[in-house]
Amino acid sequence: MRCDAGAAASMALARAGRLAQVAVLTLLAQPTALNADLWSEAMPLARSSLLLDVAKEAARIIVVGERGQILLSSDRAASWQQAEVPTRSTLTAVEMVGGGHAWAAGHDGLILRSDDGGLTWSTQRSSDEPDRPLLDLWFADENHGLAVGAYMLLLSTADGGRIDDPDGAHANAIAEAPDGSLYVVGEFGQILRSDDRGRSWRRLESPYEGSLFGVLAPDDGAILVFGLRGHLFRSDDRGASWRKIATGTSATLLGGLVRADGRIVVAGSDGALLVSDDGRSFRLQHRPDRQAIVALVELDPTELLAVGEGGLTRIPNDSLEEASGATTDAR
Repeated sequence: MRCDAGAAASMALARAGRLAQVAVLTLLAQPTALNADLWSEAMPLARSSLLLDVAKEAARIIVVGERGQILLSSDRAASWQQAEVPTRSTLTAVEMVGGGHAWAAGHDGLILRSDDGGLTWSTQRSSDEPDRPLLDLWFADENHGLAVGAYMLLLSTADGGRIDDPDGAHANAIAEAPDGSLYVVGEFGQILRSDDRGRSWRRLESPYEGSLFGVLAPDDGAILVFGLRGHLFRSDDRGASWRKIATGTSATLLGGLVRADGRIVVAGSDGALLVSDDGRSFRLQHRPDRQAIVALVELDPTELLAVGEGGLTRIPNDSLEEASGATTDAR
């Protein structure tokens, strides 16, 4: 019998034995009770609050999180400032496309837009359905983009399609592959692919019935999907078949990135970090504070920036090289 999103999250938290894994629940779109018309408040400790996504372009970084908080850095995370934001709803996703254009999305079906690099924001969309939050964004350029969210909601700025699913599952993440195809993952192991920039979608055979929270597309043509209980899968044929990769952890995997040199890092609850040189085997480590990591960007070849339950965390390469417990893919 399959569980709904709230039950799955509760079980994941119970197994972890830590009430602190609030990031999992937030990604599963618990509705916010705050009025979306209110402006976010200045928070002296915003850098250590719950932060849920990060985007980087050159030296500029934008981070979003709870209570409508948006943090900006123009010097690769050396210093930060809070932006003026017309909401106190939780923001779960952020995207930049160049020329100062950026979008943020989150609870209350909100989509915010900035044309000055994230300094100021205007409301582009809000919804009267508070239980249908948006969870991820993808933009090809300043005019064409997609947002995915609860109950397989898919919104487009152009002619993109909308996915209707009888299970009412959440779409949790979207990513673009090097060949231009788009992949969406969500609850109940759902994986979808679009070969026409979101105008139509094909449901792929899934290797897993639990929730998937992230998808990565390395330059070698592979697709990696990951989610509850440390599950991580790789496809080398555009999702036609999948191979499970051992991770050595039951922590929920929430986000990741492909680094400039091709190395891959996947992160999640309990401070779990999975590091791979080839996308086929991963080494496991846990951050000392054991706090959930939700998203990552590469500051430079020597350091990553992580966001999550503990706010902002800088992760130097040296600490990643200390990852131990090499794992191999299950064939």
